[in-house]
Amino acid sequence: MSLTIAPTLQFIDSLSTFIMNRIIYHTSLLSLVSLLFAFPTLAQATPPETPADSKITAVSQLADVQPTDWAFQALQSLIERYGIIAGYPDKTFHGNRAMSRYEFAAGLNAALDRVNELLQAGLTNKVSRDDLAILQRLQTEFQTELTSFRNRVDRLDAQTATLEKQQFSTTTKLHGESIFAINARFTDQNDANAIFINRSRLNLETSFTGKDRLLLQLQAGSGQSGDAASTLQNEGNAFRDRLISLGEAQIQARFEQIFFPLSDLGVTLKDLDLSLADLSSIDEIRDKYTGVLATLDLEAGASSEDLVKNRETLLQAIKTGRNINRFLQKNSALDYAGSSSSLQINRLSYTFPLAKDLQISVFSQGYLSDYVDKNHYANNQATNFSTFGLINNQLLLANDAPGAGAAITYNPNHGAFTFRAAYRAEQTALNPTSSPFSTETQGGLLNAPNLGVLELEVNPSKTAALRLQYSRGIQGDRQYEAAGANLEVALGKHIGLFGRFGYAFNFPGDIQAIGWSAGLVFPDLFKQGNLAGLAIGQPLVLQNDSTGIFNATQTNYEAFYHAQINDHIAFSPSLQVITHPGNLKADPVITATLKTIFTF
Repeated sequence: MSLTIAPTLQFIDSLSTFIMNRIIYHTSLLSLVSLLFAFPTLAQATPPETPADSKITAVSQLADVQPTDWAFQALQSLIERYGIIAGYPDKTFHGNRAMSRYEFAAGLNAALDRVNELLQAGLTNKVSRDDLAILQRLQTEFQTELTSFRNRVDRLDAQTATLEKQQFSTTTKLHGESIFAINARFTDQNDANAIFINRSRLNLETSFTGKDRLLLQLQAGSGQSGDAASTLQNEGNAFRDRLISLGEAQIQARFEQIFFPLSDLGVTLKDLDLSLADLSSIDEIRDKYTGVLATLDLEAGASSEDLVKNRETLLQAIKTGRNINRFLQKNSALDYAGSSSSLQINRLSYTFPLAKDLQISVFSQGYLSDYVDKNHYANNQATNFSTFGLINNQLLLANDAPGAGAAITYNPNHGAFTFRAAYRAEQTALNPTSSPFSTETQGGLLNAPNLGVLELEVNPSKTAALRLQYSRGIQGDRQYEAAGANLEVALGKHIGLFGRFGYAFNFPGDIQAIGWSAGLVFPDLFKQGNLAGLAIGQPLVLQNDSTGIFNATQTNYEAFYHAQINDHIAFSPSLQVITHPGNLKADPVITATLKTIFTF
């Protein structure tokens, strides 16, 4: 679907002049036809005007050459003999109109062109000497009008050439996508039920030159409830249980170190009001956990400096643990789940070529993944994998929060090497969202949180690509730095291999972490246009755990089959399995999703 936007005033003026000149030119020729063919006997009186000829000729076109004039009759005979003008296509009668000298010159010019064509083709026997003499006399008598006519035609041709060279149509293309899905769990957890998820996007793409693009993407969804996998991994479940277990174990050990073993008196922490199990929120658990330990340390004779230091260390560990849990939760979620139920601007960007091999993008609402870390086999939740952590390198992109920024793409001579650079300032987004790395303060383009990414893509062939990446910025209240790699290889027409690897030098909590994913896709499986895929990934492999909370490594699996019903409807079932969710020794999470995708 296309919506045409009004061009500039200068373009309208040029176009209107061009159209009016063409109308005058064709009117002149057609008026000549009507006069020459409309009079069976030139001497008879002009018949009354018919309804089909109700249009009145302008005053400037009146009666310079009459049907009784020698010139009129001479040109009429030439037109009849050489078939110069065919007449009006609607076959209406126009023979009662007078003829200006300018209109006559238009017809005479056509006659001269036709005779010249015959002579240049060597058909001299088709042109009589008498006709040449008549043309010579007419040309002499109407020299002024012919010159004026030809000059005007030359100007029209020049204007036409300019318009054809410089013409553009400012066009906005409208297309959209809607995803409707049913998502359910297959575990014993009681915090997630079958839910309905939807997300719709409307894209308006405008081009002013044919080489640029202004993108406005509007989005609305089913709200922030999230899908089954992310709901099961919220901090109120396994993470809460783990924090309570660690906290009570530490509290009991410290109590028994200072006083006596609880088993000696047959009492529990609950009996002493030191238990954390009855607390529901992480904030409540954190406050009592740190408060009880501080009280016990004070009872043991710790200094005020040690009390403050120990408390801050514990608070930081819990904060880091919560951030890690949120990071893993987001990486397990369906990418299209959790969109706001209100209509929002999801992307607003302008991309244009600065030079032959250089492209610039600026955006006030967008994502780094729009410009870097792309992969043909795992990059689109509508057509391939849906798990957030499998379609982008989230260590490299710091969970790919929206923001404002810019990007450049440089591909020298459209060769095998492509360089990309992108920068995003998170809190300058039109619709900023909270992430494990973000702060709550609103900042400018150069203020935190921000992230810049460099990427070098190497294409040794049309079937393989390797992307080497580096990111650096400020996330939360600290410097953030990561490196990554992105690979895709076509193993024939019907098998594709992909993989991503990321390494964070200083993940929150002074943690070094690794993330990776790999998978296979099978294009045209069972039917052309369909796609199947299998993938596995570990979003956060902790090399060192300063929190002491995590005791396992989460692994994500996904399998899907994308069936393209027609050009506008696709049907895609998928299965997610998450072992050790949240990097904890917990029951696996198994969810299934049935989604339908509409495009228009």
